[in-house]
Amino acid sequence: MMIELVPPGSSTIHRAVESVLETLMNGNTALPTHVLIDEGDRSWLRLAAAWPVEVRRRTVLVTASDESLVDALSLEIGGAVRLPVSTPSMEAACESAAALDAAEAVPMATQGVLDTLVVESSEVLVVGWWPQAFWQRQMGPIRPVKWLVEIAERLAIIPVILPGPILFVAGRRRAEIEAVWIGAEDRPGPLSFASAPRILEFSPSVISVDGEVRIDLVLSATAAGQDDAVAQLEINHPVLEIPSGRRVGCWSLSRRTADDGSPWHAVPRRGEGGGRWWEIVSADGSSELIAESTSLDLDDIEGQRVIRVPGFFGAASRSGSPAGLLIEGLARDAGRAGRPIWVPGVDGDGVRFLLGLPGPIWVDGPGVPG
Repeated sequence: MMIELVPPGSSTIHRAVESVLETLMNGNTALPTHVLIDEGDRSWLRLAAAWPVEVRRRTVLVTASDESLVDALSLEIGGAVRLPVSTPSMEAACESAAALDAAEAVPMATQGVLDTLVVESSEVLVVGWWPQAFWQRQMGPIRPVKWLVEIAERLAIIPVILPGPILFVAGRRRAEIEAVWIGAEDRPGPLSFASAPRILEFSPSVISVDGEVRIDLVLSATAAGQDDAVAQLEINHPVLEIPSGRRVGCWSLSRRTADDGSPWHAVPRRGEGGGRWWEIVSADGSSELIAESTSLDLDDIEGQRVIRVPGFFGAASRSGSPAGLLIEGLARDAGRAGRPIWVPGVDGDGVRFLLGLPGPIWVDGPGVPG
């Protein structure tokens, strides 16, 4: 068998996984190169964290733990199976892993890359989403990098991606960057997200020493300019209920964009863990605080009107994915408790996946009509 089980062993779980994989090898399923076995000691996590991201995306995790599924999502593990393993569940996980394009993995630029590619310019700009902690939790690790790389390709420059993530741009004007984003709105693709990235502009003297641009100075200058970028944001995302399609509310980064006639308006609480807490303000002025949840333990969020999952869950909502398995469990348990779940940041494939789960489910994102 060309598939490596990690860590190796001869446990009952290993034998069951090997049997299922042998069955799938006789069909047309695209099989992963690695299958991680979670036997409760977290050893799989230490091993997978050392792999390149393109390998992790082609990997399937077998686990009984919701905590491990959250970790797998953070590591960009492509597929996941809940124990006990079955042929249909493994097939879905393999297809989920195969659907991720390993070539999309772009490493962070090093100082050497910056030294080699940066040209002398009177304008140096960085492109990204702020506040960074909030958007990282909403969009996950894959989408922002993918979009920044596409912006670089449309500008005909080499993508220099720095932690954040942010795109470093030299030798181009602000208007050129804005034009490639606006021009993407009328055609499908990874740029079809309602919140445009922000652009920060610096004098080369601010981010260089003796004429050499330094990564640490770029990042510190970017952090210092985030408040101005956030102050410019005027976004208002509709939240719809499926399968009914009715509009149940909206969310934005501030209350000033709330007047759109929605029954309620949600804003993230600043200083509360980068979007882990939200204030929902109803049309009558009453409000309540809700916590995002990655747990199936509903006692943690007793009394909340809705269970909101982090946005990076929604961005990866697929059958057979770690996010898909978690959301399936949440939808089932929330339905028993008589409450909807709110899955943000979903695309068209995510909406189709969620339509197959017990509802009602609240959704927003690029797959949701404005």
